[in-house]
Amino acid sequence: MAQDISKLNNGGKSAPEKKQVAKIDAHAHKKLLWSNISKKFLLPASILFIAAGLFLTVFYVLQLLQVIPQSEVMTLGMKISSIVLGVFLIVTGVFGLMKKHKKLTMAFDVMALVYAIILLTATVKAGAVAIASGITVIVLGIFFAIAVDGMFDLGLIRFFREMNGEVKKLTWLTRKELASHTLAVLVFVLAMAALIYLLDLAFSSGFSAIGSINLG
Repeated sequence: MAQDISKLNNGGKSAPEKKQVAKIDAHAHKKLLWSNISKKFLLPASILFIAAGLFLTVFYVLQLLQVIPQSEVMTLGMKISSIVLGVFLIVTGVFGLMKKHKKLTMAFDVMALVYAIILLTATVKAGAVAIASGITVIVLGIFFAIAVDGMFDLGLIRFFREMNGEVKKLTWLTRKELASHTLAVLVFVLAMAALIYLLDLAFSSGFSAIGSINLG
């Protein structure tokens, strides 16, 4: 009876229930705050994408036309690929300014990001401009993806947030347990290596003995 009266005084909720409700409210407030802030990222991210795309396109077109000094390390294919990447960035930035085609915008951003990573690995020895351009595009691509997710709530940030929550629920091994498990794995690996070595030695000796038999 006393517990029922206590629940009525607390609005009909026990302490654990109130704590759970407060946690849910805090999570909802945090999500709302993130959504409101991240929506403002799309405009500057789109402008930066267009600016970076124009820079890459104009810079390497001028190099192809031999208007500015050319890099001896950058091949013709690398320059054309950089121009294509610049066009990708411009198109993606325009889609971001339109704020309509959310899936198409994210798809173009992912393609530009993957293309930039591939191009960076190919032009890593091509000079500071190529390296700086590749790293800048990769950083802008990640920033643009966050902005698109914040504007349209595609679930990208929610996925990482939920993944972080699941990781926090994991029960990690203690130092003693980790040492014993590691020792068990090492012993097993060494035992299997010794067994394979002995089997290989036995089979190779047997086949050598069979091969040395003189049938004549």
